[in-house]
Amino acid sequence: MRAKLAVVTSITLLAASGSHADDNKACISKAAEALPHIAGLVIKKTHTRPVPASILSTWQGQTRPIMVDVDTVLGDEQQTYSYMCVLTKGAPYVRRVMS
Repeated sequence: MRAKLAVVTSITLLAASGSHADDNKACISKAAEALPHIAGLVIKKTHTRPVPASILSTWQGQTRPIMVDVDTVLGDEQQTYSYMCVLTKGAPYVRRVMS
């Protein structure tokens, strides 16, 4: 688990820019923590993107959510886990979204 967080932190520090960099880092770290606990699961890449308009049209929260995509590898199998993240009282909350 520590290795996952170290990889995510390194990727985040290289990729994060702009005024919401700290929010993005918090969301990426929380998404990494939420990954399934599978031996050998390795994070290859993470990125954030805007939430689709269909979700925003019904969103009633005060803070705009973002999407976090975590690309992983387990043996020869590649998979992307997507999470919606919103900051609540300064703390990130993530929920997995199925594609």
